[in-house]
Amino acid sequence: MPPATIRNATATDLSEILAILNQQITESVASFRIAPLDDAAGRRWFAAHTDPKYPVIVAAADGKRPQSKLAGWASLSAWSDYEAYHRTAEISVWIRPECQRQGLGRRLMEEIIARAVAVQHRVILSRVEADNVGSLKLHESLGFRTIGTMHRVGEKFGRLLDVVMLERLLE
Repeated sequence: MPPATIRNATATDLSEILAILNQQITESVASFRIAPLDDAAGRRWFAAHTDPKYPVIVAAADGKRPQSKLAGWASLSAWSDYEAYHRTAEISVWIRPECQRQGLGRRLMEEIIARAVAVQHRVILSRVEADNVGSLKLHESLGFRTIGTMHRVGEKFGRLLDVVMLERLLE
């Protein structure tokens, strides 16, 4: 895949965003969702990210091939509906399997962290399945620290799963 450009996601990206996420839902334990998101659920999710505090960005293939797919995407979401959490966000980063281990996850995370700083978030939280060593190392290399492990909180593909909670303080 040619180098990727990081840009804001648009509504026309939604089908590819969902394809990337849904592949992870159906084939991995990276997402604790069981059922893929349909188009209506995807549109609702995307609509919740129109606020600049909760952006969605994509890694789009450069080049002249209009059929090029997105290599990955990242988003910030509200951590909670409770008002006192208004400066805390949750990060999500998803990379197509064939595009992993090329530095795109790092590039997307660096950009989404910069955007979190720009909109004055105070804390970014992340939940990572405990066996996802690559993701845990990436988070740590970008200043996240482990704040705890929730044991056996997920169940998928006949496995009980632990989740590592990480935080990055921005102030």
